[in-house]
Amino acid sequence: MIIAKNIKFSYGNLKVLKDISLEINKGEFISIIGSSGAGKTTLLNILGTLQKLQDGSLKINNQEIKNLNDTQLSKFRNEQIGFVFQFHNLLPEFTVLENVCLPALINTVNKVKIEEKAKQILQSLNMIDKINQKPNELSGGEQQRVSVARSLINSPTILLADEPSGNLDSKNAKDLHNILLKLNKEKKQTVVVITHNNDLAKLADRVIKIEDGKII
Repeated sequence: MIIAKNIKFSYGNLKVLKDISLEINKGEFISIIGSSGAGKTTLLNILGTLQKLQDGSLKINNQEIKNLNDTQLSKFRNEQIGFVFQFHNLLPEFTVLENVCLPALINTVNKVKIEEKAKQILQSLNMIDKINQKPNELSGGEQQRVSVARSLINSPTILLADEPSGNLDSKNAKDLHNILLKLNKEKKQTVVVITHNNDLAKLADRVIKIEDGKII
Protein backbone atom coordinates (compact mmCIF):
# COMPACT_ATOMS: atom_id res chain seq x y z
CA MET A 1 0.00 0.00 0.00
CA ILE A 2 2.85 2.40 0.89
CA ILE A 3 6.45 2.07 -0.26
CA ALA A 4 8.83 4.80 0.92
CA LYS A 5 12.48 4.60 -0.09
CA ASN A 6 15.44 6.66 1.11
CA ILE A 7 13.32 9.54 2.39
CA LYS A 8 15.39 12.50 3.55
CA PHE A 9 14.04 15.84 4.68
CA SER A 10 15.57 19.01 6.08
CA TYR A 11 14.33 22.34 7.37
CA GLY A 12 17.21 24.55 6.28
CA ASN A 13 20.33 23.03 7.80
CA LEU A 14 18.34 20.91 10.24
CA LYS A 15 18.16 17.31 9.03
CA VAL A 16 14.85 15.91 10.25
CA LEU A 17 14.59 12.62 8.32
CA LYS A 18 17.73 10.68 7.49
CA ASP A 19 17.33 8.04 4.80
CA ILE A 20 14.08 6.42 5.94
CA SER A 21 12.70 3.42 4.06
CA LEU A 22 9.58 1.47 4.99
CA GLU A 23 6.76 -0.56 3.51
CA ILE A 24 3.21 -0.73 4.84
CA ASN A 25 0.89 -3.47 3.63
CA LYS A 26 -2.79 -3.10 2.79
CA GLY A 27 -4.89 -3.54 5.92
CA GLU A 28 -2.02 -3.13 8.38
CA PHE A 29 -2.31 -1.14 11.59
CA ILE A 30 1.00 0.64 12.17
CA SER A 31 2.02 2.74 15.18
CA ILE A 32 4.89 5.20 14.89
CA ILE A 33 6.50 6.13 18.20
CA GLY A 34 9.46 8.22 19.31
CA SER A 35 10.33 11.28 21.35
CA SER A 36 9.27 14.80 20.41
CA GLY A 37 11.38 16.15 17.57
CA ALA A 38 12.31 12.68 16.28
CA GLY A 39 10.68 13.34 12.89
CA LYS A 40 7.41 11.42 13.30
CA THR A 41 5.01 14.15 12.17
CA THR A 42 7.23 15.14 9.25
CA LEU A 43 7.25 11.52 8.09
CA LEU A 44 3.47 11.24 8.44
CA ASN A 45 3.00 14.47 6.48
CA ILE A 46 5.19 13.10 3.69
CA LEU A 47 3.32 9.78 3.66
CA GLY A 48 0.08 11.78 3.49
CA THR A 49 1.46 13.96 0.63
CA LEU A 50 0.94 17.10 2.73
CA GLN A 51 4.69 17.70 2.63
CA LYS A 52 6.52 17.46 -0.69
CA LEU A 53 9.38 15.04 -1.14
CA GLN A 54 12.86 16.54 -1.05
CA ASP A 55 14.79 13.33 -1.57
CA GLY A 56 13.77 9.72 -2.05
CA SER A 57 10.65 8.12 -3.53
CA LEU A 58 7.10 7.41 -2.37
CA LYS A 59 4.56 5.09 -3.93
CA ILE A 60 1.01 4.86 -2.57
CA ASN A 61 -1.46 2.32 -3.92
CA ASN A 62 0.83 1.79 -6.95
CA GLN A 63 0.95 5.52 -7.71
CA GLU A 64 4.38 7.18 -7.87
CA ILE A 65 3.71 10.42 -5.98
CA LYS A 66 6.45 12.52 -7.58
CA ASN A 67 4.80 11.99 -11.00
CA LEU A 68 1.71 13.96 -9.95
CA ASN A 69 1.32 17.71 -10.46
CA ASP A 70 -0.29 19.85 -7.74
CA THR A 71 -3.85 19.44 -9.06
CA GLN A 72 -3.49 15.68 -9.47
CA LEU A 73 -1.89 15.42 -6.04
CA SER A 74 -4.75 17.28 -4.35
CA LYS A 75 -7.29 15.00 -6.04
CA PHE A 76 -5.30 11.88 -5.13
CA ARG A 77 -4.98 12.97 -1.49
CA ASN A 78 -8.68 13.80 -1.18
CA GLU A 79 -9.74 10.44 -2.61
CA GLN A 80 -7.12 8.10 -1.16
CA ILE A 81 -6.08 9.43 2.25
CA GLY A 82 -8.04 10.28 5.38
CA PHE A 83 -6.53 12.39 8.16
CA VAL A 84 -7.23 12.56 11.89
CA PHE A 85 -5.23 15.14 13.82
CA GLN A 86 -4.79 15.93 17.51
CA PHE A 87 -6.70 19.17 16.90
CA HIS A 88 -9.85 18.17 15.03
CA ASN A 89 -9.94 21.29 12.79
CA LEU A 90 -13.72 21.29 12.50
CA LEU A 91 -15.27 24.40 10.96
CA PRO A 92 -17.23 26.11 13.76
CA GLU A 93 -19.88 27.69 11.55
CA PHE A 94 -21.00 24.33 10.11
CA THR A 95 -23.00 21.52 11.70
CA VAL A 96 -21.63 18.06 12.38
CA LEU A 97 -23.26 16.73 9.21
CA GLU A 98 -21.91 19.59 7.09
CA ASN A 99 -18.37 19.16 8.47
CA VAL A 100 -18.39 15.46 7.62
CA CYS A 101 -19.73 16.05 4.11
CA LEU A 102 -17.28 18.78 3.10
CA PRO A 103 -14.42 16.65 1.66
CA ALA A 104 -16.88 14.72 -0.53
CA LEU A 105 -18.63 17.82 -1.82
CA ILE A 106 -15.37 18.88 -3.46
CA ASN A 107 -15.69 15.94 -5.86
CA THR A 108 -19.41 15.70 -6.57
CA VAL A 109 -22.66 17.64 -6.58
CA ASN A 110 -24.78 14.71 -5.38
CA LYS A 111 -25.42 16.21 -1.96
CA VAL A 112 -28.25 13.83 -1.03
CA LYS A 113 -26.09 10.76 -1.59
CA ILE A 114 -23.19 12.26 0.35
CA GLU A 115 -25.40 13.20 3.29
CA GLU A 116 -26.81 9.67 3.40
CA LYS A 117 -23.32 8.21 3.53
CA ALA A 118 -22.27 10.72 6.21
CA LYS A 119 -25.27 9.72 8.34
CA GLN A 120 -24.33 6.05 8.02
CA ILE A 121 -20.79 6.78 9.19
CA LEU A 122 -22.00 8.96 12.07
CA GLN A 123 -24.45 6.21 13.04
CA SER A 124 -21.57 3.71 13.25
CA LEU A 125 -19.70 6.15 15.53
CA ASN A 126 -22.75 6.71 17.78
CA MET A 127 -22.98 10.35 16.68
CA ILE A 128 -26.21 10.31 14.66
CA ASP A 129 -28.09 12.27 17.34
CA LYS A 130 -25.58 15.13 17.06
CA ILE A 131 -25.77 15.80 13.32
CA ASN A 132 -27.37 19.24 13.61
CA GLN A 133 -25.13 20.52 16.39
CA LYS A 134 -22.15 22.82 15.95
CA PRO A 135 -18.65 21.73 17.05
CA ASN A 136 -18.65 24.06 20.09
CA GLU A 137 -21.70 22.18 21.42
CA LEU A 138 -19.76 18.89 21.52
CA SER A 139 -17.30 17.39 23.98
CA GLY A 140 -13.68 16.82 22.95
CA GLY A 141 -14.32 13.12 22.41
CA GLU A 142 -17.38 13.84 20.29
CA GLN A 143 -15.48 16.35 18.18
CA GLN A 144 -12.78 13.77 17.54
CA ARG A 145 -15.41 11.24 16.42
CA VAL A 146 -16.69 13.81 13.93
CA SER A 147 -13.12 14.25 12.73
CA VAL A 148 -12.88 10.48 12.20
CA ALA A 149 -16.20 10.48 10.32
CA ARG A 150 -14.99 13.29 8.08
CA SER A 151 -11.80 11.36 7.32
CA LEU A 152 -13.88 8.39 6.14
CA ILE A 153 -16.41 10.16 3.90
CA ASN A 154 -14.44 9.56 0.69
CA SER A 155 -13.72 5.89 1.58
CA PRO A 156 -9.94 6.42 1.66
CA THR A 157 -7.60 3.47 1.28
CA ILE A 158 -5.37 4.85 4.06
CA LEU A 159 -6.15 6.54 7.37
CA LEU A 160 -3.34 8.62 8.91
CA ALA A 161 -3.64 9.84 12.50
CA ASP A 162 -1.29 12.20 14.34
CA GLU A 163 -1.67 11.93 18.13
CA PRO A 164 -5.45 11.46 17.69
CA SER A 165 -6.08 10.94 21.41
CA GLY A 166 -3.54 13.49 22.63
CA ASN A 167 -6.20 15.92 23.91
CA LEU A 168 -8.65 13.34 25.24
CA ASP A 169 -9.20 11.97 28.73
CA SER A 170 -8.52 8.28 29.33
CA LYS A 171 -12.08 7.09 28.63
CA ASN A 172 -12.46 9.04 25.38
CA ALA A 173 -8.95 8.03 24.34
CA LYS A 174 -9.82 4.36 24.86
CA ASP A 175 -13.06 4.79 22.90
CA LEU A 176 -11.15 6.38 20.00
CA HIS A 177 -8.54 3.63 20.04
CA ASN A 178 -11.30 1.04 19.78
CA ILE A 179 -12.84 2.93 16.82
CA LEU A 180 -9.51 2.90 14.96
CA LEU A 181 -9.04 -0.80 15.73
CA LYS A 182 -12.57 -1.59 14.54
CA LEU A 183 -12.00 0.30 11.27
CA ASN A 184 -8.81 -1.65 10.76
CA LYS A 185 -10.17 -5.11 11.58
CA GLU A 186 -13.72 -4.89 10.20
CA LYS A 187 -13.27 -2.48 7.29
CA LYS A 188 -9.72 -3.62 6.43
CA GLN A 189 -8.66 0.04 6.66
CA THR A 190 -4.91 0.65 6.48
CA VAL A 191 -4.15 2.74 9.58
CA VAL A 192 -0.93 4.58 10.40
CA VAL A 193 -0.92 6.41 13.71
CA ILE A 194 1.62 8.54 15.56
CA THR A 195 1.16 8.21 19.28
CA HIS A 196 2.77 8.66 22.68
CA ASN A 197 0.00 6.50 24.13
CA ASN A 198 1.35 3.05 24.94
CA ASP A 199 -2.13 1.50 25.03
CA LEU A 200 -2.77 2.64 21.45
CA ALA A 201 0.68 1.58 20.26
CA LYS A 202 0.10 -1.93 21.61
CA LEU A 203 -3.01 -2.35 19.45
CA ALA A 204 -0.95 -2.12 16.27
CA ASP A 205 0.22 -5.01 14.11
CA ARG A 206 3.63 -3.36 14.01
CA VAL A 207 5.37 -0.58 15.94
CA ILE A 208 7.95 1.59 14.18
CA LYS A 209 10.25 3.62 16.41
CA ILE A 210 11.93 6.74 15.08
CA GLU A 211 14.90 8.30 16.83
CA ASP A 212 16.89 11.26 15.54
CA GLY A 213 15.32 11.01 12.09
CA LYS A 214 15.98 7.29 11.64
CA ILE A 215 13.98 4.11 12.08
CA ILE A 216 15.63 2.11 14.82
